[in-house]
Parts: sequence; structure tokens; C-alpha cells
Amino acid sequence: MWLPIVYKEKKMIKLVTDNFLLRPLLPNDINATYLGWLRDREVSRTLDVVGHKQTIATITEYLSTHDNKSSFLFGIFTKNDRLIGTHSFVSSFENRVSRLGVMVGDKSFWGMGVPLETRAAILDWAFENMPCDKFESGCYSINIPAVYNFIKQGWVREGIREKTKIIDGNAVDFISYAMFKEKWYAIK
Repeated sequence: MWLPIVYKEKKMIKLVTDNFLLRPLLPNDINATYLGWLRDREVSRTLDVVGHKQTIATITEYLSTHDNKSSFLFGIFTKNDRLIGTHSFVSSFENRVSRLGVMVGDKSFWGMGVPLETRAAILDWAFENMPCDKFESGCYSINIPAVYNFIKQGWVREGIREKTKIIDGNAVDFISYAMFKEKWYAIK
């Protein structure tokens, strides 16, 4: 379910799941805890971010590149407003393709299916409300929980880019996944 919310005279999106709330991050959501996630090697090693170079200013600058129309940085919040992660969402309206990424920074929520539940809400919302026929996403091959989640949710593996990144001294592959509008409606 999604609801429009108003923040400082500006309409924003709020997606509600059974256990979480998703809304675009605001500058005051960027804090030392969020920075700590990016600097935590266990959290960031399979992300495309150099965590040790991040500051609150660089994260806030990144946040400002999202227009909340075709690109969003959704915060994943518990029902009691605790930020536990993010979804990056970028859409190419002319191609009807969107990209989606996820980070669950709060490790106490790892293994609890957060990406499955929250990603489903974003897929529902985007396929219903945006010019979008396909989502692209992916993960590095050593991120076994992410691979599992893509398979469990019915994403189509589109390909593998071999030896794309060095992680912990090893060259690892990037696995590309896609979800198509008609497939999503057929499986949900």
C-alpha cells in the first residue's frame, strides 16, 4: 500500500508494508549511524561505495541527486521510525526501465527478509504508478543472501559479468537480475 505524505508543503511517497515504512530520505535522516553502516566493511563490502571515504556531507550530496520523481533514495524504517536501511531507485521513463538497489545497514535485521518485503512494495508501487515495464538489479556472487532473495522473489537472471570487482582479495562476478511487469503480476 502506498500513501502520499506531505513534508514542508511538498508531497512525498510513503510505502507501507506489514513490518516497515518506506519514504524518501531527508537530510536530517543522514546521521552518524548511517555513516557507520557505510564505513562498516561487513555492510559495505558488496556495495558499490567506498565507505571509508564517506562523510555526512558526501552522503547528503548523494541524497540531493535524487529528485523524488524519477530517482529516489528510500529509507527503510521500522514501524516505530527506526531507519534500518535504504533502497536506491532510478527510473528511465523513456525506456520504461528502473534500477533498484538495497542496503540493510542495521545488522540486527539481517536474515529477516527485509529486502523481499520492502522490494515488493516498491515493485507494486512503481509498476502501478510509473512508466515502468522492467526493473534491473543485481549483486556480487559472494553475496549469497542477496542471490537467494532474488531467486526466491522470482527475478530472472539476465547474465553474469565475470570478475567485476575485487572483494577481500578475490575477483568476484556480478550477477544481473530483472523483474518484468507481467511476470511480477503473474507471481504475486
